[in-house]
This record gives sequence, structure tokens and C-alpha cells, in this order.
Amino acid sequence: MTIKAIIFDFGEVLNRSADRQEVAARRAEVAARLGVPIEDLWAYLFDRESSEKWMTGRLTWDEFWTEVLAPHNITDPAEIRDFARWVLPKTKSLNPDMVQLLGELKDRFALAVLSNATWREEQMGKMLHNDLELPDDTFDVIVTSSSVGVVKPHLEIFRQVLARLGVKAEEAIFTDDMPQFTAAAASLGIHSHTFTSPAEFRQYLTTFGIMTGDPISD
Repeated sequence: MTIKAIIFDFGEVLNRSADRQEVAARRAEVAARLGVPIEDLWAYLFDRESSEKWMTGRLTWDEFWTEVLAPHNITDPAEIRDFARWVLPKTKSLNPDMVQLLGELKDRFALAVLSNATWREEQMGKMLHNDLELPDDTFDVIVTSSSVGVVKPHLEIFRQVLARLGVKAEEAIFTDDMPQFTAAAASLGIHSHTFTSPAEFRQYLTTFGIMTGDPISD
């Protein structure tokens, strides 16, 4: 089956976060304070009803974190903000290797962003194109959980992005840094890759004959 579309998560895939070692250390502090094993922190925070409400716009950022941290007697607003910032540091730039890859793929495939995000789709588009300075026509489709009212790994959000792209599951590739999300996409027949680095994703694309493995030079 010919690949027609490539779908990207945003966080930790397209963006370049703060220093990974520093982020990992901060998250370890959060896990210790909450009494949660570090490997279970993400599930503890985000595999719950309150996070789904937040990611679909039914809770505010402050309401979500207050609900999560209140059982641990963390109620001071400043301390709550620190916890949130340590877990989810602000995104300041795109990963330049991913920007280059997007440029190489743009004229050959339909491209999409699929993100669990409190941004509405138009807000994410503005952020990508205005704030982060991607060309306006980079993505054909942007789907965010707050706009469609459902979050990854629910299968409906994957069905929606496929429908908007106008492709079958087997005609699409999806990459995300969360294994449970790539597993959900794969269950629908989408070719799925758990993202670790631009180089590894580029190598994954070579298995479809899409890339040669080396960036295209100017």
C-alpha cells in the first residue's frame, strides 16, 4: 500500500524541549514528592478522567493541577505552578531536524499534527506558523483534543485525522513519543513509530522507501 500521509505528535516530537536531563531530574523530583515510581508518573498524572477533561477543554490548567495535587496536600498556587512547569516545561522552539524533515516531506505527502492539547486547532496553527515560524502550508490538517472532544489513545481521534486527510489507515504513518498512543494507532492499521529522535524516525521512513536515511543538503 502506498503511503500518502504522515501524522506527527507535537510534544517531544516536533518541539525542542528544555534540556532533557534537567527535565528528567525535575520529573523525578515530582514523582518522589507524589510517592509515584518515575516510570508511572505520566500515567498517574494523565491517564485519568481529570486529564481528559483538561485536554478537551472542560477543565482549566489551574483546575486540573489543583485536582491532581490536592490529595497530596499541595494547595499553594505558587507550588502548584512549579509542579506544572517541571512536568510540562514551556515549548520555546521546534526541533530544527524535524523542521528540515518536514520540508523534505511536504511536497510528497499530506502532513498532519495530532495532539492532545488544550490549544484549539486554530490556536495551534497560529502557534506553529506565527510564533514558531513554520511556513503556512506545512500542515494539511491539524487535529487537537480540545477541538474534537476526544484524546489519544481513544481510537476516534485517529479516525478523525484519517478522515480529514482522506486516507485509509494503511496509507498513513504516525509518530508519537508515547508508546500507548502508537499502539492505539497501530490497532487501526496505521503504520506507527514510537519517537525517540529525528534520526531514528528518518531511519524508520527508509523502510518505506521514503527517505535515504541522510538529510537532503541545500
